[in-house]
Amino acid sequence: MKTFLSISLFLVLAFGSIAFGQQSGSVPSSLSESPQVDNSQQTDQSLAEQARRVRKDHSEEVKLTPADEKELFAAVDRISAFASEDSGLALHGPVKRRVIGPDEVEKSTRERLSGKDYDDRFARSELTMKKFGLLPRTFDLKEFIIKTRRKEIGGYYDNETKTISLLNTIPVEQQGAILAHELTHALQDQNYDLRVWMKAGVLPNDKKEAPAASDESMEARHAVVEGQAMVVFADYLLAPSGHSLLNSPGLIYRMEDPAVKAAPDSQLLHDAPIIVRATGTFPYHEGLIFEGELLQAVGRKMAFAGVFANPPRNTHEVMQPHAYLAHEKSPSLPFPDAHALLGDSYEIYDSGCVGELDVQALLWQLGTRTLADDLSKSWLGGAYMAFRKKGAGVPTSGDLELFYISGWNSAIAAQRFAKFYVDSVARRYEKAELSTPLPCSASECPKAISEIDTEEGPVIVELWKDNTVVVSESFDKETAAKLSAATRTANHKNAEAASFQQEIGSHLYDVPAFRQVQESLGQEILRQIAQQNR
Repeated sequence: MKTFLSISLFLVLAFGSIAFGQQSGSVPSSLSESPQVDNSQQTDQSLAEQARRVRKDHSEEVKLTPADEKELFAAVDRISAFASEDSGLALHGPVKRRVIGPDEVEKSTRERLSGKDYDDRFARSELTMKKFGLLPRTFDLKEFIIKTRRKEIGGYYDNETKTISLLNTIPVEQQGAILAHELTHALQDQNYDLRVWMKAGVLPNDKKEAPAASDESMEARHAVVEGQAMVVFADYLLAPSGHSLLNSPGLIYRMEDPAVKAAPDSQLLHDAPIIVRATGTFPYHEGLIFEGELLQAVGRKMAFAGVFANPPRNTHEVMQPHAYLAHEKSPSLPFPDAHALLGDSYEIYDSGCVGELDVQALLWQLGTRTLADDLSKSWLGGAYMAFRKKGAGVPTSGDLELFYISGWNSAIAAQRFAKFYVDSVARRYEKAELSTPLPCSASECPKAISEIDTEEGPVIVELWKDNTVVVSESFDKETAAKLSAATRTANHKNAEAASFQQEIGSHLYDVPAFRQVQESLGQEILRQIAQQNR
């Protein structure tokens, strides 16, 4: 929940013709100034010069002086008032504040990851993501989080300590926009208690049934929280020109420009698997567009307080705002009572939803970006369960046996996804040989079926006439056939509620430090965008 000035470069690129071209106002040059229209100044720096200045100034060689810290602290109350007026969220009291250094950031991250926050739930989800191919088998996610969090952090609001922390290596004149973003989180927390609200829709899973029912998704809620903060952030930068996202509806759609939306090349992005990149940047980019759409469709009150009262249920509703506004109901998925079918020889290791964002990441990780952007829009639900035989030793991704069902809005989309999944097996396993599937003798048979033998057992992909794709990985053929057949019976467990359960990518949020990874990845992309537009 933090950001810093390089986002302003992104907004300059996206909104520049209005904020810095047609108008002569500028962002406050000092924290002692409030955002206001100033026609006496001209912006005489090119975007390239601004980009170079930010990259040069943002280093660990910069240290705030006591006078700087005093000025920074004084600005908190002033910018809190701006954020409250802009969002309509009441300011119920002053926000605690402090200045920290990079060493403190890394130290606190290691302490959290070695404690209860790096828990069994996250470890299970990490192995499942590796089984799916969302994470490489050898990727050390915990160490990546530790190292990434130290880099490129401008400041953050902690909803546990109710404190805004600002880094002492960011020049004071660059921190106004940081405060506008982070103090929006403080206002959200004062009004709705973010710790409670963020997890309100996630119900516990007792590991004995199909995925637990849930009305909301943590990832979608993160997009609301960050999207609203990005709106206030943008409005703070646009204020000197007299513009805002509400009174300038065309601005938000510039976010969709391919040159702005692209994820440019960098070492940090090379190091991050697609699911980390996608989940990391999702709340800021998609959340801002989602909130911008709501501002224009239903106004400020509904876009802020209204969304807290009625949050989006999943990443699909964030990525497709029309689905949220229309209260679209997703069809149910024929997920069976797998636990009852498998008996006591198996334990349910992990379960959940594969949402639209997860599917997009999977299609990109194992396919192409074009395929990911195109096909993921046809998603209509997905649920999975990962099993493990009882009595096994220390779990690995190779121990897991996976059952996954996905729904699609057309026969063509379902066929494309089934083909993709079959093709992706060779990229996830060392051995991948097509074999002859067992003949179907049931009253209802799939339209198409593929079977691939791997070193971890068969992968079976079935395409059904109801536009669902049923996948079994590592189960023996007889068990896989039994599970598949159960999806067609009248008494199967209805998985409609599971479609809105916690999505697999959102399990990354089980480690609080991942919120800082989100910002680091986002800032790297924005800095690269600024470089490309020199």
